[in-house]
Amino acid sequence: MAKIILLVLGLLLVYWLLRGYRRRVDSGDSKSPPVLDGENMVRCAQCGVHLPRSEGVTTQGNYYCSPEHQRVHQGERRPR
Repeated sequence: MAKIILLVLGLLLVYWLLRGYRRRVDSGDSKSPPVLDGENMVRCAQCGVHLPRSEGVTTQGNYYCSPEHQRVHQGERRPR
């Protein structure tokens, strides 16, 4: 009789632990991941690569991925 009572108590303990674990897992899934504010992407006028606006170099409304591309593109546009 004692073995049956210990077995039932053991099963109840396992059930109780699994139920608590499942609640924690389920409540974690219901939370939406934090929304990160993205940054606008711009295209380099020289090579066409896309980069975040804050990392670009801007001249006369054009965006460039580096100062070198800015110089090259501006050099091409100047009349000779």
